[in-house]
Amino acid sequence: MIRSTARRGRPCAILVFLAVLAVTVVTATGVARGASSGAFLATEPSRTASFTVRAQDLGDFSAIPPVIRSPAAIVVHMGTGRVLYEWDAYERRPMASTTKIMTAILVLQQMDLAERVVVSENAAATVEPKTWLRPGDALTVEQLLYGLLVRSSNSAAVALAEACSGSVAAFVAGMNEKAVEVGMRDTHFVNPSGLDGEGHHSTAADMAIVARYAMQDETFRRMVSTRSYTLSLPGRDEPLVFENTNELLKKYDWVTGVKTGLTPRAEQCLVCSGTLDGVSIISVVLGQPVPDVCWAESKTLMDYGFAQYRHLTLLQEGRVVAEAAVPYQVDAQVQLVTESAVDVELYKEDSATTSVVLERDLVLPVSEGEGFGYVNVTVEGKVVDTVGLVAAQSFGKTTLGDKIAYFFARVARWFGS
Repeated sequence: MIRSTARRGRPCAILVFLAVLAVTVVTATGVARGASSGAFLATEPSRTASFTVRAQDLGDFSAIPPVIRSPAAIVVHMGTGRVLYEWDAYERRPMASTTKIMTAILVLQQMDLAERVVVSENAAATVEPKTWLRPGDALTVEQLLYGLLVRSSNSAAVALAEACSGSVAAFVAGMNEKAVEVGMRDTHFVNPSGLDGEGHHSTAADMAIVARYAMQDETFRRMVSTRSYTLSLPGRDEPLVFENTNELLKKYDWVTGVKTGLTPRAEQCLVCSGTLDGVSIISVVLGQPVPDVCWAESKTLMDYGFAQYRHLTLLQEGRVVAEAAVPYQVDAQVQLVTESAVDVELYKEDSATTSVVLERDLVLPVSEGEGFGYVNVTVEGKVVDTVGLVAAQSFGKTTLGDKIAYFFARVARWFGS
């Protein structure tokens, strides 16, 4: 049991802090469809209480790895980067338009979305399956990014590179610098579009790294999850409608991105992301000659990845974790509650320990939202989430009137009993 003291300003009267450590551990996904319950156990007087949940107690996990025919593939956990399956994932290969993930990263970090870009002749002449940009077209960075990430436009890639860095060569140098920065050890870019070029290569593992990095950006996430984007340009009779090239995005609600690629040398490629029942996964397939196989194997990889985890809500937002009686107020209690939900995505071999820590005593007055401690979640010794513990309501200092009212209330209760 956690104990603390509640004091009325300077007087030293001590009240007992009763730990309310009942908690429902909710498994929101997986083979074990029912709820699993646990509870904080009372502890000796201290400032900390904790409980541990083991993944192996939550039900069965898929143990059969997928069978993949594509030349290179990988599936990783979005949050931690843990590799769940890989097939020749460290072999260097061309990666086609999945290159545009890095192009978008640099643009988003260095340009304003509202900035206007005038399309050069060089950009407009870039090889496209279907030409849509013309020299002199003026578009915002945001519009060009939608063209880049939804339509997979090569000319948009060049237009953005020129506007961002002054030249394609300077922009590509920045791409390679960023690749080193984010940990892509086997990647080299020679253009911002992903068109086949000597020395333009990556690996499935590196593409998973850059996708995890890019998905931290809210604007990037919004764009790569867009199924259709409509753009009106001067001189066009009809609005342009961009349909996302990611077939899985159109089929499954849980798919959140990321980017396709297709060139004669690279074949069909897909970096895919998804969130299902609170678990977020990224898969990569490179070099698949048959597009339908690429989509199918990407789906298989995602399914396998999801099956290796459970999402747990260890404490709901606003959960009462501790409470103390308020001096001279009948039945009044100060409650400490969680500022937000305490969640974890738990791998099948791991365990999660939730620790409740009270950092200081309760001293009146107390303001609603005032912090008194925190909840830490550690997985295999590493902190993965920290949530504050705050007062649920305000209480002022005890006045003489409070004491008199309290006395008569207690007397009335005594006579009424």
